[in-house]
Amino acid sequence: ITQHRAARTARPAWQFDTALGERKLCALLKVASLQGFNAQDLPAAQAAAAALLSFAEHTQGQALAHVATLEAARASSLIDLPPATHRNLELTQTLRGEKAPTLLSLIDSCQTGMGSRNLRHWLTHPPRDRAPATARHAAIAALLEHGADPLRAALRAVSDVERITARLALRQVRPRELSGLRATLALLPVLRGTLPDAGAARLIDEAADALQPPPALHALLQSAIADEPAVLLRDGGVIATGHDAELDELRAIGQNCDAFLLDLEVRERQRSGIANLRVQFNRVHGFYIEVTAGQLDKVPADYQRRQTLKNAERFITPELKAFEDKALSAQDRALAREKWLFDQLLEQLQAHLQPLAALARALAALDALAALAERAATLAWCRPRFVPQPCIDITQGRHPVVQARLMETGGPDFIANDCRLDARTRMLVITGPNMGGKSTYMRQVALIVLLASMGSFVPAQACTLGPIDAIHTRIGAADDLVNAQSTFMLEMTEAAAIVHAATPHSLVLMDEIGRGTSTFDGLALAGAIATQLHDRNQAFTLFATHYFELTDFPAKHPRALNMHVSAVEAGHDIVFLHAIEPGPASRSYGVQVARLAGMPATLVRQARATLEALETQQRAGDAQVDLFAAPPEASAAPEPSPVDAALARIDPDALTPREALDALYRLKTLAGRG
Repeated sequence: ITQHRAARTARPAWQFDTALGERKLCALLKVASLQGFNAQDLPAAQAAAAALLSFAEHTQGQALAHVATLEAARASSLIDLPPATHRNLELTQTLRGEKAPTLLSLIDSCQTGMGSRNLRHWLTHPPRDRAPATARHAAIAALLEHGADPLRAALRAVSDVERITARLALRQVRPRELSGLRATLALLPVLRGTLPDAGAARLIDEAADALQPPPALHALLQSAIADEPAVLLRDGGVIATGHDAELDELRAIGQNCDAFLLDLEVRERQRSGIANLRVQFNRVHGFYIEVTAGQLDKVPADYQRRQTLKNAERFITPELKAFEDKALSAQDRALAREKWLFDQLLEQLQAHLQPLAALARALAALDALAALAERAATLAWCRPRFVPQPCIDITQGRHPVVQARLMETGGPDFIANDCRLDARTRMLVITGPNMGGKSTYMRQVALIVLLASMGSFVPAQACTLGPIDAIHTRIGAADDLVNAQSTFMLEMTEAAAIVHAATPHSLVLMDEIGRGTSTFDGLALAGAIATQLHDRNQAFTLFATHYFELTDFPAKHPRALNMHVSAVEAGHDIVFLHAIEPGPASRSYGVQVARLAGMPATLVRQARATLEALETQQRAGDAQVDLFAAPPEASAAPEPSPVDAALARIDPDALTPREALDALYRLKTLAGRG
């Protein structure tokens, strides 16, 4: 339960029956077979549906009347996004389990809950067929051209029609939800007026057609529900005045109560001569006449004592008792009548469930499309292009979430990079320093592919994509203690799943494979996995590694290329340029990164000395290096070169343009002598 962060409810085994599921689905959808939904050959899904429908009927106490269609999501129709891909790309949840910053949190600027749910579904269920994504691209382009702000402003006032429809079907809808639905129906003409003209995009035209529910529905809600209904039906004031004559009459009795009491008080004061006599009401004792203790000798004979207080007595008369019975009875009868009328209204609204469901789908689609249009305009994203031949061609691509965080925190500009994969180049072997940006680059390629496939614009200058059937990732290192898997075992398990599943239309991200074991074991496995992906799977692969031996891989494999993340050294410091360039990296700069992380200076000096010894040994074939030797003493700073000394003497802020030019010539002369 802790692992899945959800409660579990066990269901009896007999409810997971294929035949039972098929019968329940047919009865729910009012069809003779599931063939029309292309779901007749899915026994496991039908068995799951049997248990799910039985559970829903048990908890709701009735059938799901609002469920009127069925969609069979087959693996062959969706781009495969395994759980590791969801986790590593942080689509809906960060690696720490938080909801932001993720790709979904970045793109979800929807104005309604149903729009957010729809957008999440698009992101996590991208189709392999390019037609839905192409239609969404066209709709986003039309909204950008027309302007999406008026539509988004109108959607801000829209209720969650999807959930209201479901609650209406289950007869669990609240009065104020119906008033919200009525307001949404009244807003539909305004919404239609914010859409681009007919013919601009098919999806927008279809949504516009659905924004016209039967006029009788709005008229019924307008007539039946009060302008400001009570939160709960038991509080009364839900049914509008004028909707039912009997209810109006019962309410009138209660509303005339104050006038009757004032009139009775005036008459009783005149009759009894008690000037301070009061006629009042409370929920405990009902109606009563209150007389102070000093006036009790003036009380008429027909007064009946109801309650004695410290300084007063409370009485009731036959006339007041008769009115009390009538008034209290009218209030109870009015509440009962109102509940009956509300139940009758819910029954009448059942006939409108299907138009309301279509309206909810249209509003959710428009909200999601408008959100994607706003993101495209705000973040300067481009429209991707689909082609039939296999390729991933991205110009100046950016990681959307990382770039957004840099903008929020005032960090440096994000360095955009290209990616070229096609029939001739299937694999990029990426080397470079830690923190240089290898993982960011790999993830941004996958996110751009996913965004384009779901129907969004993408963070790039240009993007052309061929067919994609899956996005596989093997990134990061962590134990799975619950399932008794070590870091390396988990790494190999995920890698095995990838090499078994990847096809020539798959995108594979492999980051530092083989580092969880000894150097030779890891290098051997990394080389074998790279060969398998290149030769057999032939998948589009981004293969990041610190094994420099693998930079020889492209020499023997024609569809692989070396790429590296650029960085420059300045003494013992390192500057990450985050640019992806052709060719292998010269070194990993691990010691410099350790120093940036805050390692003690003595530790860094020892690591640097050991690294130099190991590199010298590798070049000369010397004896084994002592990895545990004492760290070398900090050496004195080396004598600066003439160029460095001259640079140190220059104060740029104090130079005139002419003096700066002369200084530049002197430095050039000194550098030439060196």
